[in-house]
Amino acid sequence: MDALDVIRVLRRRWKLTALLLAGLVLLLGAVAFAVPQQYRANSLTMVLRQYGGQDRNPFAAMDRSQGQIAVVVIAVLNAPQTRRELAAQGGTAALEVSNEGGGVSTVDSPFITVIATGTSEAAVRKTGQLATQRIKDELKRRQDTLLVPVEQHLTLNEVLSPNEVSTTRAGQLRALGITGGIGLIIVVLTVILVDRRGNRVKPPAPEPEPKPSPRKRLQDSDAEATEHIKLAEVAEVLPQERQ
Repeated sequence: MDALDVIRVLRRRWKLTALLLAGLVLLLGAVAFAVPQQYRANSLTMVLRQYGGQDRNPFAAMDRSQGQIAVVVIAVLNAPQTRRELAAQGGTAALEVSNEGGGVSTVDSPFITVIATGTSEAAVRKTGQLATQRIKDELKRRQDTLLVPVEQHLTLNEVLSPNEVSTTRAGQLRALGITGGIGLIIVVLTVILVDRRGNRVKPPAPEPEPKPSPRKRLQDSDAEATEHIKLAEVAEVLPQERQ
């Protein structure tokens, strides 16, 4: 069965198709109402040097060390132990930390992107703030452990603040897309099965036996009466012959 056959079946069973589609629309409305909207907080920080040479411009001094320390800090933030610690401090929203926000190679990117999503605005904001602060603390702790001079420290420059929280309907759209796709498949299969069952050839019903006509019934009655008379005559002759 190709697409044209499916369309013909849907048109032929248009009442059933319309009824099922109406039910699917109601289901999609219930899903949209049941799935809560999500909140999203994006923060972007950039690893910079304390100074950039004689011009004292940190943006003019870029090297691979900034991207390498960004990768190290991101690995620490994505570790299960760190995630548990953040959750214990109130960072319960879903968290994604990467270095893909700079539009350059992720190996050399000095950017650190933090994305927090959840159904609670307060939890999303707090998770973004905790993750950003943890990045700053981790960067400073590692340099202090290696006894790096303060004037040579790498620092974080905040590009986007984690305090800005926006609403997103990605979860709702994803749920509607999955429900709608599965629902359409079920609608089409249901209509096709009903159509095939309705078009199934039924076995012919057995023909009723014809009723005998009055003349035939009279002839049969005469034949039965004649047979009874013959049997009675035979029954009378047999005792006489024996005597």
